[in-house]
Amino acid sequence: MTAVITRPNTAEKLDILSTDAQYDLACACSRKDPAEHRHRGSDGKWIYPITLPNGGKSVIFKTLMSNVCNNDCKYCPLRAGRDVRRCSLGVDETVRVFLDYYRRGEVFGLFLSSGMCGCADGTMERLNDVARVLRRRYGFRGYIHLKVIPGASDAAITDAVSLANAVSLNIETPGEKNLRKLSNRKDYIRDIIEPIKLISRLTGKGMKYSRVKQTTQFIVGAAEESDAEIVRYMGGLYDRLGMQRIYFSAYQKGLGDPSLPAENQTDTDPSEVLTREHRLY
Repeated sequence: MTAVITRPNTAEKLDILSTDAQYDLACACSRKDPAEHRHRGSDGKWIYPITLPNGGKSVIFKTLMSNVCNNDCKYCPLRAGRDVRRCSLGVDETVRVFLDYYRRGEVFGLFLSSGMCGCADGTMERLNDVARVLRRRYGFRGYIHLKVIPGASDAAITDAVSLANAVSLNIETPGEKNLRKLSNRKDYIRDIIEPIKLISRLTGKGMKYSRVKQTTQFIVGAAEESDAEIVRYMGGLYDRLGMQRIYFSAYQKGLGDPSLPAENQTDTDPSEVLTREHRLY
């Protein structure tokens, strides 16, 4: 008997990728106002609220372009080598899906991220091309938030900043020492800190892209980091680099590599890391 292998259609891929996008909180997800919490739309897709410049509320459509990833981040359920169903959306496919939601009036804007599928710049090219097609072919002037892939070149990052209303590169941990516990492939200074500094320069007061906002995210509880370490790094991000918003995502035990210290703690209350997340906010 011949096995029949079927590839997921766009709707099936979107179901997988929009669900996988829930792990990244570097967009509006207020802990204070329940109206600003992420929620599922009527079709089960994740929809996220944002606060508009005039103070009003709206929602954004959020998805990964791909959950294929070459990185080895031990806390991430989509890390390389993990047995999950992998799929990717093409540029035109992503544009078409978003515009369908937008034209129905269900969303205000787009938050687009991706696993590192291939190299960092190749992934950035696909993300940027979605924004470019929306802006130039369809004249879309609404909200676009683009994820910056760690290790992307200055040119790719500048391209993203030129197309987006907001960008984010997740800092993940306070310091190189903590990142080494989570990844053997990422270089903390080269792949994370230097790109964040570049974005800060590009979007600083009086600069060409000063209208573009930069946010970032810490993973809380995966690397045995302390609250004091996180708060110290927050100070630098806000005061020296002009970060607009910092988010915190509690490490979800059971999804990470078994070697992580957080996976082997049996004497702690599972809700403790969520308490830390709320306390940091």
